[in-house]
Amino acid sequence: MSAAPRQDRLAGLLAAMRAFQAGDTSARAPEGADTDGEADTDGAGAAGGTADAGLAAELCALFNAIADRAQALESAAAGADSGDRGGRDERDDRSGYGGRGTSTDTQRIDFPGPAIIPEADRTPAILVIESAAERAVGDLETADVGEPMRDAAQTALRGLGGDWDQADVVRVDSTYTVQDAAARHRVVSVLIDARGPLDLLLTLVAVLDATVPGVPLLCFAPDGDPTAFDNAVAVLRGRSRAEIVRSPVQAVERLTLHWLTQAPVAPDPLAESAESGYGQIRFEGEKVLVVDDDVRNVFAMVSALELYGLTALTADNGPEGVELLLRNPDISVVLMDLMMPGLDGYATTALIRSHPEFADLPIIAVTARAAPGDRERSLAAGTDEHVTKPVEVDRLLALIKRLIKRSQPRT
Repeated sequence: MSAAPRQDRLAGLLAAMRAFQAGDTSARAPEGADTDGEADTDGAGAAGGTADAGLAAELCALFNAIADRAQALESAAAGADSGDRGGRDERDDRSGYGGRGTSTDTQRIDFPGPAIIPEADRTPAILVIESAAERAVGDLETADVGEPMRDAAQTALRGLGGDWDQADVVRVDSTYTVQDAAARHRVVSVLIDARGPLDLLLTLVAVLDATVPGVPLLCFAPDGDPTAFDNAVAVLRGRSRAEIVRSPVQAVERLTLHWLTQAPVAPDPLAESAESGYGQIRFEGEKVLVVDDDVRNVFAMVSALELYGLTALTADNGPEGVELLLRNPDISVVLMDLMMPGLDGYATTALIRSHPEFADLPIIAVTARAAPGDRERSLAAGTDEHVTKPVEVDRLLALIKRLIKRSQPRT
């Protein structure tokens, strides 16, 4: 078999697999002997071509056998179920893929609905849409079949310290897996590899719109890949909480921001940053001191606070935080990380309260821990409120607004 028919057969197999994944159980890969009449005259080339042809044919036959079995199981289930339901629900018609057994009425796998977990029990998660198979097309031996999007999401979560054990990275690649993830998790953000097929990306994002409306979307389109960039623009068009990232490092930074604050992002996918905040709460430059030793936490927190008009000062340890307070008496509120090396947040809060001028300064404890007694301990140390990560930015802003207003002298 010559190279062109082999590629055609593999392309046909890939098309059938995509259709089957989408629910078309009638899709089949091309089978049968090569009829193009071409052959390699060189002995080695002929042997290699024969081996490749045999592998392609075997893959097609294996897929078709699996598809036949799935279709048989579906038919049996439909027959057993028809007495209760009076027939199957109507499904969208799809055009045939030219495989054997294709009928006018496309058959679809009727998956059971995803098990819905109560909201309070759902694990927070980052969803990842990427297809290693897409990057393997064209060079099956040397293609990179890694998972850079999944790796970026895991890197972001590992940088969160205590939050890592509370979160999942979930890869989704079909309508069902998106629905299942939305039913089982509290989706914080979605990272999309724009190098995948555009029709699949548009389908999955439409399902996300229906199941987790308003969730932040990040679309990865690496520099030097105009097709991926065009895909990203098409996928994100018309969505306010969406942006394009051009490198895995940038993806990690934005995922960290979404995870820690769930803050809004730029309304224009092509915009680099937002100049003003979003939502109903706005500030007028009031100063907030963020005391935290984790640079990722600081980056995310400062980014969110400044979106809403606050001015953020930062310190990566307790003594530096106290020194900044003494030099900036106009600081309106302190966000205090409790788990810092050396002088931890509890001791730093007590030290701040030892200064009479800071007796009424609002201090909010921010921690990844949610163990019993943590809140009581932080309040006993002198904090005014205790919040856990990932921080709900609207709640935090309302809390800051209330505490600043309460601390202001009455006129």
